[in-house]
Amino acid sequence: MKKILQKDEKPFDELLNEFVDGETKDEERNTKDEDEDDWEWDDYPDGEVELNDHAKIQLRILHPEPHPRRALERLEGCADIKARIDELVALTAFNRKLMRLMPGAKPHAVSLHSVFLGNPGTGKTTVCKIFGALLREAGALSLGHVVVCDRGSFIGTLWGDTERAVEGIVEQARGGVLMIDEAYLLHGTDDRDPARSVLPQLMTLLADESRRDIAVVLCGYREPMLKLLETNPGLDSRFPNRFDFPDFTPEQLEQITLSRVDEYGYAFTEAAWEKYRRQLAEAWRRRDPRSWGNARAVANMLERIYVRHAKRCLPDEFDEPEMLLVIIEDDIPPLELPRPQRRIGF
Repeated sequence: MKKILQKDEKPFDELLNEFVDGETKDEERNTKDEDEDDWEWDDYPDGEVELNDHAKIQLRILHPEPHPRRALERLEGCADIKARIDELVALTAFNRKLMRLMPGAKPHAVSLHSVFLGNPGTGKTTVCKIFGALLREAGALSLGHVVVCDRGSFIGTLWGDTERAVEGIVEQARGGVLMIDEAYLLHGTDDRDPARSVLPQLMTLLADESRRDIAVVLCGYREPMLKLLETNPGLDSRFPNRFDFPDFTPEQLEQITLSRVDEYGYAFTEAAWEKYRRQLAEAWRRRDPRSWGNARAVANMLERIYVRHAKRCLPDEFDEPEMLLVIIEDDIPPLELPRPQRRIGF
């Protein structure tokens, strides 16, 4: 049996070392040595926003990535995204050092607000976690957490709920990243849609210099997001950073698979790996671009494998305990493909 893994780890080029002093370097080394459980949750918001006396919303709060540079380097693909994020973080750190050593100098204008363009499962949420943590290390954000929301997060039941939701959500994201998924849904065609007031109010809040401790990221499918930016000229200047998240290739999805199974210590036999690769390639070939899940599709396939593997292993006794972590060909279930979506009209 041959373990089908070993992804070479390359050391990440820490560009910030050119800009930070020794004290900050020591802080970064300490941060890298932290385990995720060492983060103090008391420092972060609880995600609860009260809209009125009878309604409140609960937001999803993501912990900062504890090892952001390592996580960024390990991202499969995304070379342009890695380079652009590194540039933003380096320039931010340079401004910090410039102000410390030369208080009278003029810092560079750096906007952290960004637009993430891509299909589901291409890593937008993962990159947001890394982005927030890197900006925290660079001193641009005080906390580095991520608040995840969407259109539904801003819609309440009473008049004025949307305005209160925007204020409350921005406050929850203070010190971190506010990630708005499917942001184009905030610009509906109905003038009576309360969600239409979200982006104008958000831009007004972002213009307040006292609210600079936040990075807002608008996410969604490429074409609807570009249309949103075209119909809202103010957004284009307020969100200057564009990141394209392309669909993963079959080869990249294979590497994502290996990374994920390695987290649990699993190994494929060669026969199992070849069967899995064939199924993955077939799923990718027959994918519907409108619903293909990219890395999520890999996660779903692996979940079915884990369940089938567990059911096989439970009744057996193994002379070698490590065999419990070997995925064999029988553990790979038949490929399930979603039904093609029916088209309405011609």
